[in-house]
Amino acid sequence: MDQLEYPSNHWAKDFNPLSAVEKSAQLAAFPFNIVEWEMFTSLLPGSFSDRTVLDYGCGIGGLSLFCARRGATAIGVDRSEAAILTAKYKAAKAGLGDRCHFEVSPDMGSGSYDFILAKDVIEHVHDDDQWLAGVAAALKPNGVFIFSTHNDRCLNYLFEGTYHRRWRGDKTWMGWDSTHVRFYNAWNLSRLLKRHGFVVQQWASMWIIPYNILSWFTFLKVDVTLPWLGYFDRWFGKKPPFNRLGWGLMAVCHRIDEGY
Repeated sequence: MDQLEYPSNHWAKDFNPLSAVEKSAQLAAFPFNIVEWEMFTSLLPGSFSDRTVLDYGCGIGGLSLFCARRGATAIGVDRSEAAILTAKYKAAKAGLGDRCHFEVSPDMGSGSYDFILAKDVIEHVHDDDQWLAGVAAALKPNGVFIFSTHNDRCLNYLFEGTYHRRWRGDKTWMGWDSTHVRFYNAWNLSRLLKRHGFVVQQWASMWIIPYNILSWFTFLKVDVTLPWLGYFDRWFGKKPPFNRLGWGLMAVCHRIDEGY
């Protein structure tokens, strides 16, 4: 996974597990991240008994631990040595070291998996075709691929993208994270996934109405965030057409049989 680099004070660069966990927790407390985590994990099965899960781009291991608590054998891979160090620390502290295995790697590993999870990863990958080919090869027959990314067919892109790309003339703007390399949407993702043998069984999205929408009336000079707008996502984020229209876009994918 060829990524741009985070700044030196980012949790993914912090080799002290205690401070890395604290930094990550501060980010996780933002309203966007709270709702995204709730919605992403709601797409996962209630039990992973006797199932293997690859958590690709696992960071400090939150999803891996979540799946292990539901019975999975979870393998987390990430290119950040610091993140993997913290993930191992968290697994040991939670008593899940026997069910969670972490390694520094840009690859899918040598195993095959019942589930592959990639939360907010694909927008960092320079060669998404090659990466998705790797996902397809690493999944067992009837395996499930669940991922999330950002969406350029949403109100937030219309507001914020127009402001940055047209008003400020920043044609390289890639959203809230400078390490992103592209945007997606449900339509171009469907075509891309189909090329690699996947069909989307379920879409979900959130930040459908941007929680900071009032800030746009002040051109971001005043920060006004309305966390209660997250209830709109919880109520409508899995229902058409809203499930494809939020800034945070999620998909549950299955392999297509030959000849589909």
